[in-house]
Amino acid sequence: MMISPWPGHRIGALLLVVLLATAALPVRAQEPVPPTITLEGAATAAPATVDEALPAPPPTTGDSPLIQLQLPPSATSEAPPTEPWITRDRASESPSANPSGGGDWLLPLSVAASRLPREVRMGESLPAQGILRLTGETAHSLLTLDLPAYGPTPADLHLALRSGVDVLIGTATLGVSVNGAPPVEVPLRSFGDFSTVAIPASGLRAGANSIALSVRQPHRISCGPQASFHVWTEIDLRNSGASLPQDAITADADGFAVAMRAELASRGTLDLLMDDAVDRVLLRQVSDAVIDSIAQRGRLRVTSFYDINPPRFAAVALIASDRSAVSFSRGATGAIVLRIEHDGNSLPDLATALPAPGPNPDAVPALVPGRATALSHLGWEDIIGNTHYFRRDVEFLLPDDWLLIANQKARLTLRYGFARLLPEGAILLVKVNDQTVRLLPLDRGGGQILPPLPVSFDASLLNPGRNTLSFEMMVPGNPATEACPARTTDMLVVLADSTLMVPTAPAMILPGMATPLAGLMPGNVGVPPAAAADLDLQAEAIRLASGMSRPHHPQEQVTLTLARLNELHLLPFEAAGVTRGQIQSLLFRSPTFPVAESDAPAQTAPAYRLSPSDEPGREASAGVIGRIGDELSRMISSWKADGLRLIGFRGAEAELRDWLATREGEALLWRPDADDPDALWLILGRQTSVEQISEPLNRLIANRSATGEAAVLLSDGSWAIWSPVRPPVLEESLLGGNLRTILGNYASWSPLLFTLTLLSLAVISALPALFYILTTRDSRGRS
Repeated sequence: MMISPWPGHRIGALLLVVLLATAALPVRAQEPVPPTITLEGAATAAPATVDEALPAPPPTTGDSPLIQLQLPPSATSEAPPTEPWITRDRASESPSANPSGGGDWLLPLSVAASRLPREVRMGESLPAQGILRLTGETAHSLLTLDLPAYGPTPADLHLALRSGVDVLIGTATLGVSVNGAPPVEVPLRSFGDFSTVAIPASGLRAGANSIALSVRQPHRISCGPQASFHVWTEIDLRNSGASLPQDAITADADGFAVAMRAELASRGTLDLLMDDAVDRVLLRQVSDAVIDSIAQRGRLRVTSFYDINPPRFAAVALIASDRSAVSFSRGATGAIVLRIEHDGNSLPDLATALPAPGPNPDAVPALVPGRATALSHLGWEDIIGNTHYFRRDVEFLLPDDWLLIANQKARLTLRYGFARLLPEGAILLVKVNDQTVRLLPLDRGGGQILPPLPVSFDASLLNPGRNTLSFEMMVPGNPATEACPARTTDMLVVLADSTLMVPTAPAMILPGMATPLAGLMPGNVGVPPAAAADLDLQAEAIRLASGMSRPHHPQEQVTLTLARLNELHLLPFEAAGVTRGQIQSLLFRSPTFPVAESDAPAQTAPAYRLSPSDEPGREASAGVIGRIGDELSRMISSWKADGLRLIGFRGAEAELRDWLATREGEALLWRPDADDPDALWLILGRQTSVEQISEPLNRLIANRSATGEAAVLLSDGSWAIWSPVRPPVLEESLLGGNLRTILGNYASWSPLLFTLTLLSLAVISALPALFYILTTRDSRGRS
């Protein structure tokens, strides 16, 4: 058998062409980018499961695959473009410019609620960016969709859905209502990956649209509180929404507002593009204006013009120029870019270019002490629960100077009802700031609205600022090993005319970081002045500020300085009583190695004498009894220093240096200088990101009971708080009407100190009588 040499000649010719093409490439000073190898031919034949609409593979010329050497586009250019990508019109070159294909933009849905929990909870949660999860047999959510005020209106609404494997197919449905229209029922059949369904939505209109979701998803096997967490449906908000032609959203102020909201809904961030030579003061001015416009709907990300993750819908660019002007343009990916050109230190007016800030998304209704307030006045309608585990939190605000730590009582007048014949063991817990104040059985006497039930609880459970009243229901399965039967009635209803009355309190505050934290403005989050040139640290501070809640009562003088371990030398350690090494050991633990006995230094007698106890042989002569006496003396001294503080005062801790030595954390929030109480410092650990610290910091700001002087973020996301001995501060005049309440607060803060004070006053008041008796006593009988 003879083998034709033709295949060898063909391969040799191919290699010759490759060598000639390689030699013709321009010489680069940098190391060349390795070529991309593309396999074509028999090995790339489309599998049988691929849709026939996909393009067919190129024809092959032999049995073996053809290997083509193809350089990436970046390797064929001499240098990066001198102009930013935002000035180049290459929208058709990037697939990200057309998220839904065909030159269209899929404007994504966004959650109407201000903040949803990251951890999975009953009802709504956001376990990942852009993924909305609805958990429980029934759940509801309200979404928003922004459409331009001009151009065509979409006829369909796209939803990317998937459900858990425990959801009962054939019964589970998702109801979708657009702007109050009758809901459209969508069967839930997708498990595993997301699948997209198109829903007719003739009710969509220009501007803001409201999309109400209502899911019904029974468990296919089990029933009970645990089973409620096993049934869920997720909506991929980034790939859900309405499709519009890209050119329907024009590059102007209105189009940028729509694109910016779409960018925040899709990625959770908005890019602020700049170069490394930008003036830091101008950068902060622009970022503060954009943060106000975002209004906590997402974060601001400071990045370069040549970032590898270009924006999808919108971005802001800060450009050095010979003029001061604002304009809009299309970027290379099709995104609408707000161009802010500045001449030196002069910025243009941004008021008309940026969308106007909306209402505060974290606004919580206020409750007036001394007045019975209905839940309806706190923004709630009737609370209805239809899952075997159900929880609803009612948030309200108390004045910042409201303080009651004695035994005064608050009262909830509860009007509620529940279904008949609920399984044995069904209960309702009424909680105040996660403390259970009443347990109510739900397995007897149901089927009606019960008479008003007064629920009294200690007012000391409440805090100044934000508080939470919770209703938590647990209904066992009957039986738990079978699917729940269909219900025709609601399990629980708490009427909106239930009232809450909180007693009045004198204007007092517990000193600590809680008061300045509550008034911290995002614009006052910065970096140490000596590190102002550090652009990376500046970007982290801006990113942290963009995710912070807007305060209800802003305080201009309060500042928060962000620092890393590299900037520890810039902290005011002089008056703090803590060393730099203690902070480093707290946030950057290094392994400790035991010292071998042979390497340990020898213990020799001191060559100095500072007190009589330094005399040689004293310890030996004292013997065992002397050592026990010394140890007992040290214990008594320690008890005097720490024991009285810990047992005699409310919330007191050990000294800060000792408290830090027993902890290991991810970040430290601290007020190091007592003479500057409005200057807060946040020190990040070596592996702590802004994303890790942002949500815990917002929770700490909302928790006004965190009144310490230092707080360490632990690895589980909770805070350990250090509180020194600081009595409450009275901020009003001492009058006869409030004297009892004020004394009660001081007595509750330190019962031991209050008792000693009363005893001292009693002794002092008895001294004049004793002096009178001694001076007027009859002198008879004296010698």
